[in-house]
Amino acid sequence: MNGNFSDHEARFLEKARLALRASEDRLDAATLARLRDARERAVDAAGERAAGVFRIPNWMRAGAFATAAAAVILLAVWADPAKQDLPVRSPDEFEIVLYADNMDLYEDMDFYEWLVEAGNGGSTA
Repeated sequence: MNGNFSDHEARFLEKARLALRASEDRLDAATLARLRDARERAVDAAGERAAGVFRIPNWMRAGAFATAAAAVILLAVWADPAKQDLPVRSPDEFEIVLYADNMDLYEDMDFYEWLVEAGNGGSTA
């Protein structure tokens, strides 16, 4: 018996074992043969299952799958994506995009830049 059982549990198991042995005497030969065969098959199956050197428990398989999935996600997140050029290259352009309340003024920006470069024809208006 296993040493983990209390005295009460050990007495209960012994009584159950004795009752099953006593009921075994009342069974016919065909039933006893079927029980013996089933017991042998169960013992053989348990031996084959435990005999595998590379047998991996189910909880380890689940843990390995979870670890692999986490590794794939981390690699996907940490992979260095291609840097995209921002449409705004200077701080002035950034302000234009940020404060887009007067966009109609910026539509003719080329004209205003030309006007600044050419001077305003000497007028002081």
